[in-house]
Formats: sequence, structure tokens, C-alpha cells
Amino acid sequence: MSQRARNGKDGDRGPAGAEGRAGPAGPPGPAGPPGPAGPPGEATGVPYAAVATTGGDGRATWVFPVPMLAAPVVSALPVDPAPGGDVTYTVVLETASVEQVTVRVWRTRALLGLGLLPAVPAGAGIVVHLTATEPTGVLG
Repeated sequence: MSQRARNGKDGDRGPAGAEGRAGPAGPPGPAGPPGPAGPPGEATGVPYAAVATTGGDGRATWVFPVPMLAAPVVSALPVDPAPGGDVTYTVVLETASVEQVTVRVWRTRALLGLGLLPAVPAGAGIVVHLTATEPTGVLG
């Protein structure tokens, strides 16, 4: 006689056991396609302002407190250290990026009867008033 016959009929099946632990993660799959472009950044149009002083080569560089979204619209005005004199100061924008601008101040001097002489770098110590504004649109 078999063991089963001696003990009677099999009972109902018990509950399933718990699932085993997850195995180690596999290698990453290939990158998916890029998502749609996000909305464009919003230019604030709020101007930054600073006062810079030229170095020995007549240049002044201003680093913005926060990078802008696009190259700014820049205004630069030299401050004549001796108003009423015979020297004229001119500011030229050399570079403008989202992080900084560099300007160079040139000076010319009038000579009696000759008009203005060629411009030369103004040298150190010329104060320049600067403003920079993020462009809010493109004029066309």
C-alpha cells in the first residue's frame, strides 16, 4: 500500500510562495529620441549698469552678475577726467557676450589749426559708465 492510500486524499493546495529577490540590473538601454523643445527663455529687458575703469591699454571689461540669455544691447559713455580740455574721448565696444563686455577708450587731441590727431588708446584711469540690456526682440 502506498503512503498516499494510508493517509487519505490530498488536501487543497496551499498559498503560492513569495517571489524571489530581483536580480542585478542589466546594462542601460540605448538613448531614446530627444523630446520636444522647451519654451524659449524670457528676456527680462531689465538693464544692468556698472562703472568700470580702464587699464593701461585703454580697455575695461565688465563681467555681468548673472549671464544673460543673449548678447546684450550695450551703451558705454566715457567720463572726461578734465572737462573743457582739448582731449576728446571715444568708447568702442570690442566684445559683447552673454557673460561680459569689453570696451576700449580712445583719445584724440586737437592741435591749433590741424584739427584732431589720430586716436590713441586712452590709457589707465578713464571711468566708463556702462549699461547692458537683454534684447527682448529682433528688429527687422
